Amino acid sequence: MVRQMKSEDLTHCGEIYAKAFPMEYWGIDWTPENATEYLSDYFEQKKFIGYVYEENKEIIGCIFALCKISGSKKEIYVNEMAVLPDRQGRGIGKQLLNTVLEYSSKMGLAGVVLYTSEYAPAAKFYENNGFKVSQGTICMYRD
Repeated sequence: MVRQMKSEDLTHCGEIYAKAFPMEYWGIDWTPENATEYLSDYFEQKKFIGYVYEENKEIIGCIFALCKISGSKKEIYVNEMAVLPDRQGRGIGKQLLNTVLEYSSKMGLAGVVLYTSEYAPAAKFYENNGFKVSQGTICMYRD
């Protein structure tokens, strides 16, 4: 069952996130503690939108998003989504993503935007759920 996230869910979400984003794909050594701190920054945002997937009172997945203005339109930016690795491939991520998509539609927003690594399996998941690679944008960084 998908439900709206509460502050007391953050520790569980941090544990899930640390397990779902292994060093070999993402290059970051996540621990439950630093992942919880990282996710808390999103949770504390003014226009935060977050949900958890729960079975038998156990949180198995989570999604963290923000409603933002982009030009003249409001969109939802999915910042993070994680599902326990041993529960992936069972539709949990799809249900979390669909909940955000339904929220966007219900609120009359322009759509949902997200970023992911081209080297991790997540890109295929998002493509299978109707997302397209954005044309005309590039991601840049500086050390």
